[in-house]
Amino acid sequence: MAAKGDQALLARAVALQKDLRTKKTFVAACRSLAEICDHEQLPEPTALALAEAGKVAFTVLQARFSNPKFWQAGLDFFLALEAHAPSLDDVARWRDAAIEEVDDDARERAREQAKLRRLQEDKKHNKGFWSDANTPATQAELLAAQGIVLVESSDSRPGMSRDARDELRLCTVIEEELCVVCQEMLPVGSKAKTMPCGHKFHDECLVSWVKKSNTCPTCRFDEMPSEKPHFDDVQRQVQQAAPASGVYS
Repeated sequence: MAAKGDQALLARAVALQKDLRTKKTFVAACRSLAEICDHEQLPEPTALALAEAGKVAFTVLQARFSNPKFWQAGLDFFLALEAHAPSLDDVARWRDAAIEEVDDDARERAREQAKLRRLQEDKKHNKGFWSDANTPATQAELLAAQGIVLVESSDSRPGMSRDARDELRLCTVIEEELCVVCQEMLPVGSKAKTMPCGHKFHDECLVSWVKKSNTCPTCRFDEMPSEKPHFDDVQRQVQQAAPASGVYS
């Protein structure tokens, strides 16, 4: 079954190369090719077919399709291709050329999309921020290796304070993005809850996350007030206001 699926994927990638040569089908072909790029594991023949499709797309963009909407479609395909075929020498040149042909807003979205795809790819393959070298073992993991299990650890990161959670703002999604908490996409036009670092998530996903950990699920931003300091501040206020009854002494 897997072999048949791989063959179908290869046949589709090859067939879409023809659609790249026609203005009427160029945009849809780029979108479909980007979707193929996002498959979990691409067989080498399919990866080679995608690389050839990238060459075709860039050639027709330079020679025939000068409208920015075609460059935008090509840029989306090149970004997807770059994320899943970083060793392809020409893809960065295609991407940079396409970025120069789109407007400023599209250019900024492209940079954010490229960053998000790199994060997704790194997380999937335990690279970059998620590599073993950048993920130190926790105290609980070190003790577990020695046969000691912690029932409760006071060293764990506290959740975000309630006031800080209430300040998290909602925004409208202008380009489809991935919510890394549930690994589902945020569709264009939907509402998303945003961390101060700019990363977006489903409302319920982010609230559920920050109740347990005062960090951004994507970049680990942690400069918002946490529950523990908030609790300690309240406790100190109670102690200062309480009469000298010996309860807090």
